[in-house]
Amino acid sequence: MKSSYLASLLLAVVLGAGGSMLLTHSTPAQAATPTGDTITVFVDATFGFRKTHMADKLTRSHAEYAARGYRFVAMSPYSENGDLVGFFVTYAK
Repeated sequence: MKSSYLASLLLAVVLGAGGSMLLTHSTPAQAATPTGDTITVFVDATFGFRKTHMADKLTRSHAEYAARGYRFVAMSPYSENGDLVGFFVTYAK
């Protein structure tokens, strides 16, 4: 019983060390940076107490910039004191 416990412990240590070496040698993920013309806009969330208000505003913003030839890249929420103030939305050509 004791030898099987030690063998399983040794196996766990060997596999754990091997796994950490694999993780060490893997390449880190890089965020894709858009090339060309980019723009970041702020979509205000005031009066956002209705269920679909922010979704409607974001949909209009996406449609407006898509008509100008931009594509959506990223969106980050902005809050103050735990309250949602709006979203920063980035578009690229």
